[in-house]
Amino acid sequence: MNEYSSEDMKQVLLSLFRNKLLIVLITGAGLFAGLLYTALRPPAVEYSATATLSVAFGRDEGQVSGNSIITNYSGLATSDRVCQYAASLLEGEDLTVNQIRRMVHVHEDSSYLLTISARNDSPRLAILAANAVAESFVTQVSVMTGNRTVRLVDSARSADIVDSGGRTSLLLLAPAAACILACVIVILTELYTRTLHSARQCAVDEGELLAVIPRINKAARR
Repeated sequence: MNEYSSEDMKQVLLSLFRNKLLIVLITGAGLFAGLLYTALRPPAVEYSATATLSVAFGRDEGQVSGNSIITNYSGLATSDRVCQYAASLLEGEDLTVNQIRRMVHVHEDSSYLLTISARNDSPRLAILAANAVAESFVTQVSVMTGNRTVRLVDSARSADIVDSGGRTSLLLLAPAAACILACVIVILTELYTRTLHSARQCAVDEGELLAVIPRINKAARR
């Protein structure tokens, strides 16, 4: 197993500095490739629809109980039980349980509010999925707790265009990956080359060396 000294690491840093122009060029090529790909790739349009649920307090339903239901049962919204019931409500829309689960995003706005959002390239399906999962969640929580503590406040009536961030991420990722690749190539070339740039790469104490034979470029002497 090769052992690298601090002098080797110093030479690696110097090598990166010497090849900075190459690294910049490769990074630029990565940025150009990312720009070209995003320019040729049609933008993906995605819609998001949101339904809001809330805790309803009655004579037999206290604040602590409602608070704990939102906190403890929020993860139920993406469970098989809720998604299967939602799929049955959407019978005829050709949506599977896994598709509904991937569409749905759950967020606790507070201890008493829960929003269920659904994303899809079809605004109609996004609205239907958000409402179906919200209705299914209310039903399943009612069955499990024996009361109607959680209720639907606002159903999804419209869907808004959202930016999935795929194009922006690619524009950032492509040059970053190209830069990392260029640096790795330079580092590996420096570590595994047989050329020595300093006597300290042979021994920590230069006094241990009997002699250093330089390599002379004959063409440079002419």
